[in-house]
Amino acid sequence: APFSLVGHSDADVLLHAVTDAILGALADYDIGHYFPPSDAANKDRPSRDFLSFALERMRARGYTIGNIDCNIICEAPRIAPVREDIRSSLASLAGINPDQVSIKGRSNEKVDAVGRGEAVVCQASVLLLSESRS
Repeated sequence: APFSLVGHSDADVLLHAVTDAILGALADYDIGHYFPPSDAANKDRPSRDFLSFALERMRARGYTIGNIDCNIICEAPRIAPVREDIRSSLASLAGINPDQVSIKGRSNEKVDAVGRGEAVVCQASVLLLSESRS
């Protein structure tokens, strides 16, 4: 690949953002609290482990996911050609239907580290529903 992401775990910015969105919606700690980069056990760890952890905490508190909305900001690769694959994969990992997942890609118009292709930003918001209401 002409480029790759660098991080302590597997650097999956999308799954990290969704994990933090779930934990945030629970008014819980962030991903770094539970999986600190100072812990060697987290080196190269799959981000799906972090997502599974957040989903377990969510379910234990009596919530389900209403929807997930994600915005991936990068110059490359283009998100549109793989949007549906990402939606399906994330939905499968979260145990929801793809029609509950929104994936949007955009560039940063050549501005800052993201615009120079040196970084990727992912924003995610998650609607949690009380299981008694879903």
